[in-house]
Amino acid sequence: MATFQRRRLLGLGLGAAALAVTAGPAGALDKGYEAMLLKCIDPRFTTNTWAYMSSRGWQNLYSQFNIAGGPIGVVAPVFADWHKTFWDNLAITVDLHEVKRVLGITHRDCGAAAVAYGDRIKTDRTFETEMHVKALHEFRSEVQKRQPHLAVELGIMELSGAVEPVT
Repeated sequence: MATFQRRRLLGLGLGAAALAVTAGPAGALDKGYEAMLLKCIDPRFTTNTWAYMSSRGWQNLYSQFNIAGGPIGVVAPVFADWHKTFWDNLAITVDLHEVKRVLGITHRDCGAAAVAYGDRIKTDRTFETEMHVKALHEFRSEVQKRQPHLAVELGIMELSGAVEPVT
């Protein structure tokens, strides 16, 4: 009987230790994260965006908000009904997670960009770039009005996953 109780106690101890080890970031303090990422819902870019954030060493150190068009969906007039949701989400992200920066990433061949700026965006790469840059600059301006302490990084993701920074 004593052997059974010792084994049971040992098993409970090992189970608790395993739980503590696997808890990882969930058991950590929910403050001081690096960034919030705003990106499009397009499934073609999910893995590339994760790889980009990971390449910066930010695994489990950023929050993410996905909306059609990413930053375009947050500033284009055609998507006006969505804007408040993002800005409210950013405010709570800042309050809860104390992020230091916001990354706004759009991508090439974006259907939401075509809805916002017309079909020319699908056939004229120069126009596509101009519209993305315009939206990204407007996004930066809006972030700076609402959260002036946050750094804002902008980029356009190629179909290959490479991110072209926008200044």
